[in-house]
Amino acid sequence: MPIKEESFRIGSGRYIQGKGYIEKVGEEVLRKGKRPLIIGGKTALEKTREKLEKSIKEKCNTYEIVVHTGTCNEERAKELANLAKEKDYDVIVGVGGGVICDFAKLCAYYAHLPLINVPTSSATCAAYTPLSVRYTPDGKTVGSIHYEYEVDCVLVDTQIIVEQPVRLFIAGVFDALAKFVEIKQRYTEDMTDYPLGLDYAYIMSKYSFNLLNSKVQKCIDDMQSGIISDDFEKIVFTTIAATGVISGIARGSNQTAVAHKFYEATRFLFPENTKKYTHGEIVGVGLLLQNHFNGEKENNKIILELMKKYNMPSCIEDMNIEKTDEAFDKYYNKICGSSAIETEEESIRLKTSLKYLWEMK
Repeated sequence: MPIKEESFRIGSGRYIQGKGYIEKVGEEVLRKGKRPLIIGGKTALEKTREKLEKSIKEKCNTYEIVVHTGTCNEERAKELANLAKEKDYDVIVGVGGGVICDFAKLCAYYAHLPLINVPTSSATCAAYTPLSVRYTPDGKTVGSIHYEYEVDCVLVDTQIIVEQPVRLFIAGVFDALAKFVEIKQRYTEDMTDYPLGLDYAYIMSKYSFNLLNSKVQKCIDDMQSGIISDDFEKIVFTTIAATGVISGIARGSNQTAVAHKFYEATRFLFPENTKKYTHGEIVGVGLLLQNHFNGEKENNKIILELMKKYNMPSCIEDMNIEKTDEAFDKYYNKICGSSAIETEEESIRLKTSLKYLWEMK
């Protein structure tokens, strides 16, 4: 596969994580400016607004909070970028889940301003990675934009993260597990010829994969008891920061394979049907497909157990998509036409794996 990005954008300028860290947002703003435009999701701001504003007011005289409830789309991002320029704001702060963090990156890009992301869930590594997945206003994917520079700061308050719904936590685990499973489509341990850095991405993603599988249930138990354990801190770091590093080292190629192309196809083909499902939940269903494609369908056991235990989608029908021949052909053609499939043998294998997914109930 061709390299999509020449540079290795491996980290954010600053990554800080700990209990009660929402109170440090004002300090972080002062590292980059003093007039923040804060963009947040409705639910995220309801949970954080009091402490967020207190922190900002202690350090900044001028700020504005904008609630964004739509998709990560170009039209609204440009509007808010123009607002930032008109009112002389000098920092963008994104507060929310993956969509908001991606959207804040897009706003900061068009405004030419530094960015601080404050994720309120660990459902994806979106707060950390220097790219945004863009959509139309009605939710159809239109492709990713890769940024030349990294996110300036990611601030993670684990007190907020431990209160997220369990399904969001598991969605983040699925998204992180996908890195190793997808890299295995293109890389094996006996290879001698591969893109620079991919071996490190493989080794790191393998470590994350084993860690996540061994700790996920304990962390769910800790969450449900409101305990911010060392294991929980480690898994949050893994799903947000380490997964973002892996993506950066892989440089966007040979890492995004069938599982994420399944996600992109789903959002493009059935945006209305799947509107209520998160990125990680759909990637999780894509993982079932990817494992079969890799010849490792036995690895789906723990994924399916988590999906069914916590009422997450585990098959096509669970995502409100009717299992018709037409839908099958749409998925097959969309994924086959992507960078995930390179050879005739892979296209045949994809069809077999889609049939396996189609038979799941």
